[in-house]
Amino acid sequence: MKKIIGTFALLVVIMNANAQKGWKWPEDSATKVKAEEMNVIQSDAVKMGDYKAAVPALNWLITHASDLNKSLYINGSKVYDSFAKTAQAEEKVAKAAVKSAAAGADKEAAEVVYQEKFAARGAYADTLMWMYDQRIEIFGDKPNVLNRKVFKAYKYYIRDYSKSEWLLEMFDEAFDIGGDKIPDANLVAYINVIKVNAKLKKIDEDAILDRYDKLSEVIDKKMAKNNAASKSNEKVVKYKGMIDNILTEIVDINCEFVETNMAPKFDENPEDIKLVKRMFTFMLSGKCTDSPLFISVAKQLQKMEPDFGLAKVIATKCLASKDFACALDYYNQALELTEDGASKSDIYVSQGRVYKAQKNKAKARAMFSNAIAANPANKDAYSAIGDLYYYSVGECQEKVDMVKDRLVYIAAYDMYSKAGDSKKMATSKEQFPSKEELFNGDYTVGQTLSVGCWINKTVVLQTRD
Repeated sequence: MKKIIGTFALLVVIMNANAQKGWKWPEDSATKVKAEEMNVIQSDAVKMGDYKAAVPALNWLITHASDLNKSLYINGSKVYDSFAKTAQAEEKVAKAAVKSAAAGADKEAAEVVYQEKFAARGAYADTLMWMYDQRIEIFGDKPNVLNRKVFKAYKYYIRDYSKSEWLLEMFDEAFDIGGDKIPDANLVAYINVIKVNAKLKKIDEDAILDRYDKLSEVIDKKMAKNNAASKSNEKVVKYKGMIDNILTEIVDINCEFVETNMAPKFDENPEDIKLVKRMFTFMLSGKCTDSPLFISVAKQLQKMEPDFGLAKVIATKCLASKDFACALDYYNQALELTEDGASKSDIYVSQGRVYKAQKNKAKARAMFSNAIAANPANKDAYSAIGDLYYYSVGECQEKVDMVKDRLVYIAAYDMYSKAGDSKKMATSKEQFPSKEELFNGDYTVGQTLSVGCWINKTVVLQTRD
């Protein structure tokens, strides 16, 4: 029995110790009892969603035990966020009533109601901001709490132009200290705050672009973090597209702008990574990808921050301009920057097309074969080899034996079959030798024959009829 009592007492001590962890109760016993009571009241009220009932207890605790626990301010934020949300909805309704009211007494009355709702939303939102400020001041964790604060501030003040500069300053600080932990929702919120200040002429073009760079850096960090964790970047890429579109609404981004204002700076200092990234993004947005400057900037960016997708873009541009050496160089760089079989397979197909354009069919086939090895499901690679065979009849036929001259079509058919391309299969089969030609040449269906020339493989003899 003593052992049981002793164990129970120990458990009580441990439970009490855990209950006190993170809590700073008033030293005065009477005040502590009252604080415990008030804490239960506000905590239960918040859990049940009865936010009005939580207010008196919260106010008492904030007055008499302000450093009790951070949950005090977390709950306070929930309460006043709810009040502000309701007031904002009522404000919206009141504003619509003002617009629809007839001139005179009705409109004046509607305007009075609107101003009351406007003031209520502002008062609740101000208290919400204060809750975040107190939490930061007493319990720290500023990067996290400030990001929560700025998003709520954006929600409740974005249309209050008297708060625009204050909003921008808060977002600036949040992004300065937040790193890659900035919530995704704050990415678009920030560019919208920038947009409002730009429209109000509070910031100039350079200030806009500096902040855009800041946003881009955060996005790059997020994407790198996702890549390292094998997570999708789909959402971040979507937000980046929205940000780039909003930027074009407030800064006139076009090819002439880049050529005139940024190209001289690039020539002077091509190692300025911020400038290089900005130029690359702007030229993509401005559809300036056919400019020689675009290739120069892209190559410099690839040199400074190697990227699979960028290497592929550069290679494709080089291929389009028939700079085959450049295309192969950057396709090789792309191969080195991915371990994904499907991605490697696509690059091998592209390399095969380069060699095909150079009329090096054997090398082209080798690349298409590499594509198949990297991803056996890549039907384009089989079809590409089939095309090489099909269009080799001119260089491979000896014009001595009609059956042997047509073997290239059977080789092509075999590849089209693996690609599942019924249309090309039918086209190539039309060129097979006929039964009569086999008879005249003393051949039989099913016989294995060698295709010479550069193809150098065997096929099983078939006829078109």
